[in-house]
Amino acid sequence: MSMKFTKTKTKETSLKPAKKAVKKQASPQSDPSRVAILSVRSSEGNLLSCDVVLARIADGRPEILDSESFVGMSGMADARSWIEQNLVARTVVMLAGSDVICRTLKLPPASMDQLEMALRLQVENIVLGGAARWRTNSALLPTADPDHDRIGLVVDWPVSNAGPFLPSSFKDQLEIIYAPPIAALVAFVTGAILQGNRESLAVHLERATGAISIAYSDGIHSAFRTLREDGTDETEWRASVIRSTSETLMLADIPEQSIQPAVDALKAVLLEQTDGLIAPLAGSFPSFRTLAESSSTDDLWWQRNGILIGTAVALSGPLARITSLKENIAVQHKEFLARMVAAASTPKIAIRIAIAALLCIAIAPPALSGSRLLYLQWFLPDAPAYERTLIRTDKQNAMYRDYEKIAWPMGKLLSDLASSTPEGIELESIALTQGSPMTVQGNAKPQGGSTAAEAILLMERQLRESRVFDRIEKNWDAPNANGVLKFTISATVANPLLVPNYPETQDFAARTLRDRRYGPAVTDVRSAGLAKSGEAASAPTNSKNSANDEEPPPDVVSVAKPDASTSTAPEGSATSESGAQTSNASAAGNPSDSRALQRRSSSAGTAAPDAARRGRGGGGDDSTAIPPPLSTQQISAMTQAEAREAIGRVSKARGVPNPDPAVEARLRQEFYLLLEQAKKR
Repeated sequence: MSMKFTKTKTKETSLKPAKKAVKKQASPQSDPSRVAILSVRSSEGNLLSCDVVLARIADGRPEILDSESFVGMSGMADARSWIEQNLVARTVVMLAGSDVICRTLKLPPASMDQLEMALRLQVENIVLGGAARWRTNSALLPTADPDHDRIGLVVDWPVSNAGPFLPSSFKDQLEIIYAPPIAALVAFVTGAILQGNRESLAVHLERATGAISIAYSDGIHSAFRTLREDGTDETEWRASVIRSTSETLMLADIPEQSIQPAVDALKAVLLEQTDGLIAPLAGSFPSFRTLAESSSTDDLWWQRNGILIGTAVALSGPLARITSLKENIAVQHKEFLARMVAAASTPKIAIRIAIAALLCIAIAPPALSGSRLLYLQWFLPDAPAYERTLIRTDKQNAMYRDYEKIAWPMGKLLSDLASSTPEGIELESIALTQGSPMTVQGNAKPQGGSTAAEAILLMERQLRESRVFDRIEKNWDAPNANGVLKFTISATVANPLLVPNYPETQDFAARTLRDRRYGPAVTDVRSAGLAKSGEAASAPTNSKNSANDEEPPPDVVSVAKPDASTSTAPEGSATSESGAQTSNASAAGNPSDSRALQRRSSSAGTAAPDAARRGRGGGGDDSTAIPPPLSTQQISAMTQAEAREAIGRVSKARGVPNPDPAVEARLRQEFYLLLEQAKKR
């Protein structure tokens, strides 16, 4: 079928000879307002037919100039010649309805700039980089009431869908864009609503591909959808079209009183037509015809070419963006590259290029090597010394690597063993030899609320968690009367060079055992002058204290050397014997501390005579008198220096033998309060 509405003829004349006229004749200029819209029908890569509509778009309104149909394998070549003859500037190829994904977005009333910005943001959130930008576009649908919510239409042509088959000879040097059928349907229904129709429904069916495109609008509600169904069986095809249309209208919240009449009208039309453009509602086709000038009034022509007319209407309005999809991004400077290739194909220029290439191959490598050598000489002026340093460093590294294989860092391994030994474990012997398992023997004492066996198990776990030791074996004897266990632990040194990251509870370098038990030591030099007399002050050991309730070490309270002028009375031997008996009794109660108690008893013998005399009120000075009671408020008001002086006096008073129990309890309480006050900064 061919219907021509406007014919344009050109006549060319030339006064010069024909041969020269062929050389100087200028190619005809295309008309930017002319657009050719194609609908290609093919099956398994074979072209069946091609329908083309020629339109002029000017002043926002399309004018149909001509239409043509081409059949057979040569149809695309004939269509290309027909397009060139009509001086077409743009060529639009229709996609199948199932090739695109259609989405609608509802936007609140706002200015056009704000709506466009919001629509772009919504599109970016939906697509999220999953589609090519030249295959995705969006547009705001026209409306007669800008105070109502606006509808944005987003069309996405996935890269996985190749689109209609077009020979390369047809696409060569043609500006081709692609349009989905849904754009034409939306242009029809929105245009009909703007012309005063109460509602409008348009459906485009492609029986060959099973694609269905649906568009509906009543001015308030809108529904747009593209999908694919099986179109092999005609009865099933009709049922699929009706079912898809009903679902689309219901999903868009179209009123029920509008859905049923539209579906009934569609059923009636499907009895006679199952392909092409369908406008089931009364008065739809006349409304569509008024949107384009010089269009045909034949309904059969509209059923076949109506989708092309709708695309022309969309190109002339705000929906032009969704009818301008591209298959691939345009290559920049393609003509320039083509000219360069054509110029290089001439013999004269090809010889020059070959000579330049040979010169580059011969000169470029030496030039680059020389430049690199100059740069290295400038960057590293004393290269021999640098080379000697590298050789020496490599030799040292090789030596250290060999040394690591044959020698162990014994000091580091002992430090790892100490960090893995918890409180309550006393080591008596350590056997550590290069290449042999480590053997440790010692005693385990109950610590706090844990037993000696739990301390051994804790040591085993900490040794294993350090990853320095492996294959740990342990055994112990039965506990004695005090719960002390003698144990033996053997372990293999697996990673002698590994530096574990111990927690603070195991790192005795970060926090020493003394700080854990008694708190930070007092380092003020003035604490050494608390005891100015020649007597030594020592705090007796309270057998009632638990393992965790110990008095501070001697460095908190200074101990002065005994005065050389003080004579030793005969009573000193008795006192010494008393002190020795006390030490022996303590040692019997705790065998593990016997050595320390022996040292204390031996050193206490020198101070015992003076202490005995002071206890009996002998020839000692008045500094041994019991200090007056101190209240908590008085202690809290003391400075650090005053607290230290008071500690010295209380310590001396606590050294008096056979004190009154009440006084001893008061002095003990004051001692600890003063000690806490002295620690404050």
